[in-house]
Amino acid sequence: MVIENGKISIRGLKFDCIIGTLPYERENVQPVIINISVWLDFTLAARNEDLAHSIDYVQLADDVQDFVCKSAFQLEETLVVETAKHILNHYPKTVAVEVSVCKPLAIPDSEGAESSIKITR
Repeated sequence: MVIENGKISIRGLKFDCIIGTLPYERENVQPVIINISVWLDFTLAARNEDLAHSIDYVQLADDVQDFVCKSAFQLEETLVVETAKHILNHYPKTVAVEVSVCKPLAIPDSEGAESSIKITR
């Protein structure tokens, strides 16, 4: 039996942060919605029922929120690239990561502006 890498996803992680290039965006927090998917080998975690062989998604969500809030990115593109690199650097079990961000207030009469990236080791 061949087991492919598994995927852990966090959908709709919502919080306020500084993001944007306009003067008022640099001074006032605004909502963002982040989606994260990480791919890793589930074999040992599944065999042993041991989180030490996987990624704690609550810890990952808290870590990403802290990282993004402290960074105060100007561009969505920078946010997704740097967040994906942060995850790869801090979660060595990760073989690939996808990050998307949506600024729901960015465009009137829309669901928002969104950027995403997938990076594989």
